Amino acid sequence: MSKHQRPKIPERSSRSPGSDSAAERTSLFPFFSSALQRPTIGLVLAGVYAVTMLVIALVYHNVGDYNVETDFFWSYVPEAKSVLQGTFVIDGFRGPVYPLFLACAGAVIGDFFRAGIILSVLAAAGTLWFAYQILRTLFRPDIAFIGTLLIAVNRTFIQYSYTASTDMVFNALVIGSLYFLLRHSQRQWRDIVFSALAGACAYLTRYNGVFLLIAVPFIFLVVNPYEINRQERFKTMGVFLALFFGMISPWAVYCFVKTGSFFYNLNYLNIAYEMYAKGKIGWDQYWNVESQKFHSLPQVIFSDPIRFAETIITNMYSHMVSDMELLLLWPFGIVATAGVYVSWKEKATKRQLALLVFGATFFGILLLVFYGERFSMFLLLPYTALAVRACTWRNLSSWRFWNRVQIGALISWILLIWTCTESYEFNRININSGPQEIPLIADWFIKNHGRGTEEEVVVSRKPHIAYSLGMKWIPFPYVQSEEELRQQVQTSKASYLFFSSMEAYMRPQFREFLDPQKAPPWLVPLTYTVNPPAVLYKVHLGAAP
Repeated sequence: MSKHQRPKIPERSSRSPGSDSAAERTSLFPFFSSALQRPTIGLVLAGVYAVTMLVIALVYHNVGDYNVETDFFWSYVPEAKSVLQGTFVIDGFRGPVYPLFLACAGAVIGDFFRAGIILSVLAAAGTLWFAYQILRTLFRPDIAFIGTLLIAVNRTFIQYSYTASTDMVFNALVIGSLYFLLRHSQRQWRDIVFSALAGACAYLTRYNGVFLLIAVPFIFLVVNPYEINRQERFKTMGVFLALFFGMISPWAVYCFVKTGSFFYNLNYLNIAYEMYAKGKIGWDQYWNVESQKFHSLPQVIFSDPIRFAETIITNMYSHMVSDMELLLLWPFGIVATAGVYVSWKEKATKRQLALLVFGATFFGILLLVFYGERFSMFLLLPYTALAVRACTWRNLSSWRFWNRVQIGALISWILLIWTCTESYEFNRININSGPQEIPLIADWFIKNHGRGTEEEVVVSRKPHIAYSLGMKWIPFPYVQSEEELRQQVQTSKASYLFFSSMEAYMRPQFREFLDPQKAPPWLVPLTYTVNPPAVLYKVHLGAAP
């Protein structure tokens, strides 16, 4: 022991399951007390989830949706293809880790969409394993068991387990960083290295991983989970930050060479939308017109600092309410809120407090952008820890049914059944909610014309049809007249134009294109669907308007 370190006082919550008193072991699920002490339970839960979700996802989720998976076809697939060709595309909104993973998986599986789904399922299973280990280490095996189940059946967690996106991969990396940070009560340098590595990969997956640079130093310096002196705390923080920046430095140098900036990042445009555009102008108008007015984060902040501050404060309340209503559902949210009181009343350990600080910092970074349940998905872990903590409050232990099941256990199972029921109804509808006209039109085209090539261009509002046809995609121009559209299509050298209810909704001035009989002479209808309506046109470039 270093002479600078004071002796460690073991944390009650970090004792091995066998050291708990009989009352503690039986306070929640007495009929599971022995089985739940097996360390392989987390692996079993993760494995069962992975197999079950793989089958469900690959059978039922065969069309990408028009929400999150738009980015998958728009950005991630082209970037993955570039990786396979030896080039990394610099995307202003995210780093290179996910396209790298997708490139490797796509090369093995042979289909990028299925590869994206499999990546999400495996990341979800990894997230559950990390969650179980964290809850088991910080609390008890029974808390870890019911807490992991509550996360596994959450409707948002299930949705992004079968969604091809960065969300679950990012979630797994963030929770992995936290796991290595907290898995031992005493500092282990190997854990610091792995935590920094997972954190750096999380940052290079989604740039909101920058919250780690706030959360981890605060945890080391203020929370002090390892109970070491000030000098050692600063040393630990310095090592973590040096490793973090060292691991992202190759990408930073690459960005500097290509763009002139080590930390090239356009997420200030998302922040500007939240601060100045949301609820005032349309999405397309903002990204095609208004976004061009912003060029840096300081400009976004100081364009109207009062409104910026007001929006942050307003979002503190609105995001929390949205988490309770959409991410957790209100019954779960109310119990999680009660867990804050219980954690204070029973004096949470330093490592338990570190988990809450980690979650609070992550919540804080999300206040800068518009709300989405998927953005908050990591918060399922601290929210669940609080909820199950409330259910295991010692003051509830004497309230029992049939002399065995205490009221907290009953509440936990009610929350589990409630969450599972809501998840089933939500995902039963959502899992196959993508545009069903896409595979119908793609199948017809491939059968009659063969698969397209990257030299052929198709214009559409969303990139799904281009992926299905094997062609290059050009976004539907933000124009107002047919003549402007014809000129833009002709300039882009497009061979095809796809028009569906999505295009009609976002470009209502061209709604008549849904009827192939009303098409202008420069668009020749090839095939169409009636319900839902969609038409694939061949562009006849030589025709007069």
